[in-house]
Amino acid sequence: MRSLSFVAVSLAVATLVAPMAGCAAATVGPVVAQAVPSGSGASPQAPPAALPAASVASVAAPPPQTAATSSSPPPPSPLPPPPPAFQQALDAARKATAASEFPAADKHLVAAESLVGDDAHLAYLVAHVRATRFVYAGDFEHAAAAFVAVIPTLAKRPELPDEFWSHNAMMMIREGQGDPAAALAENDQATLCAARGTWDPQGRDALAFQKDRWHRAYLTRMLAESRAGSAKEALVQYARAALDEYRSRGGFPESVAVLEAYFAALDGKRDEALAAARRVDPAKDDDVEDLYLAVVGLEAGGDHAAAEAIRRLMRLPGPVHIARAIMLRWLDFDARAPRAHDFTPLHAGAR
Repeated sequence: MRSLSFVAVSLAVATLVAPMAGCAAATVGPVVAQAVPSGSGASPQAPPAALPAASVASVAAPPPQTAATSSSPPPPSPLPPPPPAFQQALDAARKATAASEFPAADKHLVAAESLVGDDAHLAYLVAHVRATRFVYAGDFEHAAAAFVAVIPTLAKRPELPDEFWSHNAMMMIREGQGDPAAALAENDQATLCAARGTWDPQGRDALAFQKDRWHRAYLTRMLAESRAGSAKEALVQYARAALDEYRSRGGFPESVAVLEAYFAALDGKRDEALAAARRVDPAKDDDVEDLYLAVVGLEAGGDHAAAEAIRRLMRLPGPVHIARAIMLRWLDFDARAPRAHDFTPLHAGAR
């Protein structure tokens, strides 16, 4: 989702704890990303079939943005920088993960964890890198467990955005597991978390709305592929309604385009899928989830050369983050004859 991508969030975490070549300059402070064009679904990152559409966000459309006044809440206070030894340990864990040296990554994560104490934000940073390590190893259950272990603590800290971003990451992990219903539940939890949070008073509501509606559309349409009859028809309607709402409330053009390409591909509308996918400029949109969905649309529309060019771009060396590992995994699954449990958004039917 280009409005605030899962990738952008992952990179924000990386810059907090592990400055790496090719990443944005490191910053210190809460991981509060702004709703500006920067890349896509983390991504960045919808009511499941099991939850009524009005249940969670009822996050109604965000109010118009106005200039800050003397009565506006103060901006969030920056967090103190993590201890140097902590940063070094997480940096080493990420580098080991990139090299698939998972025992070494575990060792560095244990070292970082020993420095957490009762600091909820540091616990979140460890959980994020630990989840990344497990995603790279293809172990989504342990990746999810890393966040599940810290979310109850983060829920007690409404001044931090960390619980919100944990659920955002969990969405992607549940997709990696082939469970869009569980991913929708994580989206709902992220939206509820934003509603009760106090972090980023100026931008939180708009951010939560954009993230919610994009993922609500994407994941509900994905879930519909595993259903038939009236259940599928209803889920497709809900997905289209979420997309319409996202589009009408200022959704970023690339984010709209990739959803339209995905919906058209699943509907067998080749020309529409191709036209929508061609509205995504891979030279400007660096979000791996946007790029994956552009590939889906291009392939559905028959432009295999353009799709392959984007796949080559996605496979270039890049920073270590959850979304990138999952998108590359999906590319591999889509390229081979379907096997049991090879879930991807393109092959999201019952397994």
